[in-house]
Amino acid sequence: MRTPLQIVLIRDPRDRGTDVYADTLRLAFEGSAGTAGSSSAYLDDAVDLGIRVLEPTEGVTDKEVERLLDGAEHTVVVVIGEVHDPTSLFEMRLGRNNFVQVVAPLPPSTGDMQGEKAQDGVEPALAPVVTALRTMQSARRVLAQGTGDEDDDGKGSLKLFISHAKIDGVAMAKSLIAILKQLREADQQNLEFEYFYDDEHLNPGVVWSQVLDAEVRKSVLIALRTEGYESRYWCRREFLSAECNGMPIIVVDLRKAQYHESALLPFDLVPTVRVHDGNVIRVLLHAMAAHLRALRVRSQAPSGVRVLPHRPSVYSLDGVSQVASVENTEKIAYPGPRLPDAFRRAVEPILTQGSWQMKLVTFDDLEGC
Repeated sequence: MRTPLQIVLIRDPRDRGTDVYADTLRLAFEGSAGTAGSSSAYLDDAVDLGIRVLEPTEGVTDKEVERLLDGAEHTVVVVIGEVHDPTSLFEMRLGRNNFVQVVAPLPPSTGDMQGEKAQDGVEPALAPVVTALRTMQSARRVLAQGTGDEDDDGKGSLKLFISHAKIDGVAMAKSLIAILKQLREADQQNLEFEYFYDDEHLNPGVVWSQVLDAEVRKSVLIALRTEGYESRYWCRREFLSAECNGMPIIVVDLRKAQYHESALLPFDLVPTVRVHDGNVIRVLLHAMAAHLRALRVRSQAPSGVRVLPHRPSVYSLDGVSQVASVENTEKIAYPGPRLPDAFRRAVEPILTQGSWQMKLVTFDDLEGC
């Protein structure tokens, strides 16, 4: 069975300024260790998505390109600078929709003289990170189109729903939006880093409860867990709506108190990130990674399998069970590690709907079938 997706990097191997681009791409998709003091450190603690980053040999031939593309169902090609020969060979087979074009890195400033500014407005230190995020967004689009998960505009990329408490979460929400807007401005390929933010996207006169519920069901939920988050009814409703519908959730832990009561929401089952150093780029990395990992598995899952983006809760299992017989769901797949037997026994009544019985399996179990 071929791998669902691979990334192919094309660059001038003699340009050492592109080395950090290759390192950052591998970190984003393969989870290899970042280097302190390098631009790739902005994406520290990235997880392995099971998506390889490959580089063709210099002087690549038609036969090698064909062999390389035959190794995956889908390929996203990242081109740094103007590298015509290998680029044209891939373009003849893929077209341009699966390409991410990146301007060549500028030479560093020397002495006291300020060097040229990048044409796309991205600071050189962030350019490799922006390239990785653009590539992840392109990969999400390609896989989503292959699984039928396109959004209303057919772009194939879920929005990022910023769930926050107004009393203490607005500042971080605005910081995330600023980064997303910068990514939009730097991108010339219309990959559309879409987001939903209530103050910006709720128009006067709409029934906002209906809009919020609808948006949550087609988004990656970014829950800004401030001190006030769980005390707000609509924050809890947004979180549980995403969980019941099996949507990806990323929790950004922004709490500062030393003691907290036990949580009402199943925060411990979803990925959590911290931004103690102000690096909000890390939030976007993990939000897109959670969706990409689920899409990669879903793209090869047989019929009858429902893929959850993180470990199941009673809320997500109940959501699946409500439509299990209609969707012919026989297995529920989730990222490892394997759940304890005690949990499996406890949720057995949820997994059994009359004569309909569902089975819990990990992504590794599913791919090993």
